[in-house]
Amino acid sequence: MQFFKVKESNLNSDLKGGNEILIYSLLEDRMQASTKNKDFFSKKFNDYYVIYTRDELAMKLGVNVSTITEVFKRLVNKGYLVMKYQFNGATKLFLPKFKNETSPEANHDNVKREIQRPEIGKPNSSRTPNSNNKHTDNTRDTCSEINSKKILNELEMNALSSSLETKAGFSKRTVNMLKALSFNDPKKLYQLSGMVFKAKSVVNKQAKNVINSQLALSFEINDRYENMAVDIQRIVMTANRSKRSNVEGYIFSSLVNYFQEAVNDYCSHDVQSVIC
Repeated sequence: MQFFKVKESNLNSDLKGGNEILIYSLLEDRMQASTKNKDFFSKKFNDYYVIYTRDELAMKLGVNVSTITEVFKRLVNKGYLVMKYQFNGATKLFLPKFKNETSPEANHDNVKREIQRPEIGKPNSSRTPNSNNKHTDNTRDTCSEINSKKILNELEMNALSSSLETKAGFSKRTVNMLKALSFNDPKKLYQLSGMVFKAKSVVNKQAKNVINSQLALSFEINDRYENMAVDIQRIVMTANRSKRSNVEGYIFSSLVNYFQEAVNDYCSHDVQSVIC
């Protein structure tokens, strides 16, 4: 049987209910291990992080994955958790309010000082009793928090955009269109680009016996993809205007058709070119 520590401070915090306290305590327990392993240090955010999947937490606590998802949302809103989605990997979980008991000096020069929210009910010694000063300080804290989130959001968008260009082979124009259709939301950009890759993978398997199909699916070789930004924009906008119950399903099936047509057009000179 494995035991983990629940800090008394968590019991007296704004964490509500057993699930919030237990899940955050489990994250803190794993963070203690992460701080001893340089592999779990993010140079981009200058802080340690935790890898703890929803499935793993749900199994450990005997609850549904949806319960973990809901608690994660509440922890994010309260400033206890920052989630950084990776293009190809598990989500990195940062704990802005985590205090390293074994190495207190590690608490000072990291990203948590940039994104930490003020603890509810804990007075700030730098503030005066004057209510106007309190209001000013609260406004300053809120603005600082918003600015920090914007900075982190921008960093994540830039990293994902760069990966789409340098590793996936998308043109800059296509990446900019994907960003616009995602409203500069890293999570939405991750989902939309993921659908593009999944659709391309489906067609790649369908066309495995088609001569030159790999060339047809190459963003760098097939000239058809020069207009991919416009084509993706058309697909997404049509899906949203149609008010369908399953917008993502429509986008995905349209992307599959798009890549099928790309293969058929490129290989039209070959009798085996048609994908059924």
